[in-house]
Amino acid sequence: MNPVGTHRLPRLDGLRVIALLKFGKAVLLLLTVLGAHELLKPGVADRLYDWSTTLTDDTARDYVLRFLDWLSGPGFVAVRRAQWVTLGYLILVLAEGVGLWLRRRWAEWLVVVAGACLIPVELWELAGHGTHQLAVTAALVVNIAVVSYLARQLWRMHRTHAA
Repeated sequence: MNPVGTHRLPRLDGLRVIALLKFGKAVLLLLTVLGAHELLKPGVADRLYDWSTTLTDDTARDYVLRFLDWLSGPGFVAVRRAQWVTLGYLILVLAEGVGLWLRRRWAEWLVVVAGACLIPVELWELAGHGTHQLAVTAALVVNIAVVSYLARQLWRMHRTHAA
């Protein structure tokens, strides 16, 4: 029994570690949404054009100018759409994290299904269709570990209830 005024931290087990990973991912997704929002603000492109004139590397300046031309045209709509998709994914990741932290069975199922759906995409990226091989490899390893752990937990729970 805890003395009055002291609080014990929740037990940090596999579910809560995965929940903390989800919360970290949610923070990164939120920063992405906010960064895209800032990028699309009026006047930001003009400031970036001005900044690009200070670049001494012609190749870097060319990439920046091409990006800004794209952003001021069709890219604006593409970034806005990506923002909404990222926001939706952020909500899913937060639901997973909160559900796991509260030890809800539906959250375990949600993480297993959503994580398993991402494995083929990560494998496709790893097969040379993406540019960040180390990041994709790390994401794939973590995703497989999380899905395997939770699937084993769910299987054990199913066997216990069946017996």
